[in-house]
Amino acid sequence: MLLQPESSSGVVFDTRFFNTPSQELTKLLQHRMSKPQRHRLLHGFPLAAAMPFASDDVRKLSDANDECFALRHHPDRELLVGVLPHSFCNPKIAGCGFCTFPHEDFSSLKASAVVNGVIREIDARMASAPHLRQRSIAGLYFGGGTANLSPAIPFRNLCRKLNEAFDLSDAEVTMEGVPAYFLNRKPLLLDILSEELAARCFRISMGVQTFSQTRLEQMGRLAFGGPEVFADVVENAHARGMTASADLLFNLPGQSLSEMKDDVSQAVNLGLDQICLYHLVLFRGMAAPWARNAKLLASLPDNETSAQNWEALREQLLAQGYRQTTLTNFERCDLQHNPRRYQYELMSFQPDRFDVLGFGPSGISCSEQTPGSSALKTMNPESAVEYLQAVQRGGTVWNRYYEFSSSDLKLLHTTRQLSALQINRRRYQNALGSDVVHDYAQELETLARHRLLNVTDAAVSLTTRGMFYADSVAAVLAHRQLGRGRNKLASQRVHANDNSGGHM
Repeated sequence: MLLQPESSSGVVFDTRFFNTPSQELTKLLQHRMSKPQRHRLLHGFPLAAAMPFASDDVRKLSDANDECFALRHHPDRELLVGVLPHSFCNPKIAGCGFCTFPHEDFSSLKASAVVNGVIREIDARMASAPHLRQRSIAGLYFGGGTANLSPAIPFRNLCRKLNEAFDLSDAEVTMEGVPAYFLNRKPLLLDILSEELAARCFRISMGVQTFSQTRLEQMGRLAFGGPEVFADVVENAHARGMTASADLLFNLPGQSLSEMKDDVSQAVNLGLDQICLYHLVLFRGMAAPWARNAKLLASLPDNETSAQNWEALREQLLAQGYRQTTLTNFERCDLQHNPRRYQYELMSFQPDRFDVLGFGPSGISCSEQTPGSSALKTMNPESAVEYLQAVQRGGTVWNRYYEFSSSDLKLLHTTRQLSALQINRRRYQNALGSDVVHDYAQELETLARHRLLNVTDAAVSLTTRGMFYADSVAAVLAHRQLGRGRNKLASQRVHANDNSGGHM
C-alpha cells in the first residue's frame, strides 16, 4: 500500500484513491463485490461509526450556541422526526443471532427512565430552539431497540409531549417493533398512538424475519410470535385504519430459494401493505453469535447465488401486485396514489427537501446549514446510561457529529437518492449546481460497465443486480472521501476518536 505521510489533519491516506484511474476503480469494485454485501447505502453517509466523537472544545462551542454546531432546521425546509424511546430488546439469543444494531437487555424500570429522559430532551430542545415549537412535521417514526416494548405510561407521556411540541396534523406516524408486543401489552401502544397524537395517518412495522418455526427458534424469536401472531397483528392494525409492514430476511444459512419464496408468499397472503426484503448480512468477525458458528457461515450462499435469489424474490413480489419503492421496500400497487402509502423512508432519501430531528439513544439529526454547500449531522450516545447522563448534564446531548462540505453533500445526495433507486439529474443540479454525471464520471462509468447502474439523460438508476450490490456501489462512489478528514477540531484535538476515514 502506498502511504503518504500524515496530513495536516493527522489522517494517513492511500494516494491510490485520489484521481483514481478507471482500472483502479475496477479493482476496487471487484474487491468489494467479492465481500459480504452490507446495507450501508440505506444507513446513509457517513455511517455512525465514521462520525467522530465531539471533543470538549466542540461541546463547549455547541453549548454556547456557536453557529457552526447549531442545527438550524430552516423553516423553508420540511422536517422529519425520529424518536428512539429506549435502547432495549429481549430476544432469547443476543441480537437474534445476527443483529448488530445497538441494543441492551430489557428492564421495565430502565426503559421507563430512558423514555422520561427523551421527554426531557424534547423539552430542552424546544427551550434552546423555540423556532421548532409547533413546526409542521411530515413524518414521525418510533424506532430503536424495540419501540413497542416501551412501558405504556411513559410512552403515553412521550406522545403527549410530541403532540405539544410539534404540529402533527400532516404527519405519517410509524411504530416499529416485534409482532407479539403489538398484541399482548396492555394498554396497546397502538391505541395510545391514536388517542394521543393528532396525526394524519398511522402505520406499524414489524420484524417477521421468516415464517419458519425452526428458524424462528434458531433466532430465539419464538416468544415474538409466529405466523398466527403475524396475521393477528395485521388484522389488528387494519381494524384501526393503520397500514402494516413487515421485514423479511432471505439468504439465511442453508435456506433454499423455494423456502425464501414460501416466506414471501405467506407475507403476501397476510395482506401486508408493505413488505421489506433484506438479505442476511453475516460474516466472520461480526459482533453476533451466528458469526462465531463455522457451520452456519459455511452454509451461506455465495454473492452471485444471493444476487440471483434477490432477483427471483423481487420478480415474485412484482408479479403479486407490489411495486418497488426503495432498495428494500415493496408496497401494494393500489396504494401508489393513496395518502396512506408509506412515505417516511422516501422522504428521508430527499436531503434537498428534508431535515431530520432525532431524539433518544442513538438519535440522529441532520440539518442543511448553507444551501448546497454545508450541513451538520449529529448523533446521541448509544447506551442508555450515557444518554441519560448527557440529558441530565444539560446542554448538548449529542456526542458524535459530522460537518458536511460541498463535496460531502454531493455524496450525501448521491447515496440517499440511490437508496430510492435513482438520482434525478435535474433535481441534483438544482440542489447542488452541478451534474452528477460530471461529478462522478469515472465512478458511474465503472459501475455502468459492470451492469450495476443505468445512466440516461434524465437519471442514474440502479439495475436489479446493482440493488443487490448496492454496498459495492456505495464504496465506489465514496472512495474519494476515504482519508479526507473533516471536522478539523475533532481531528486536531482527539486523534484517537477520529474515524472520519471510514465514511461508508
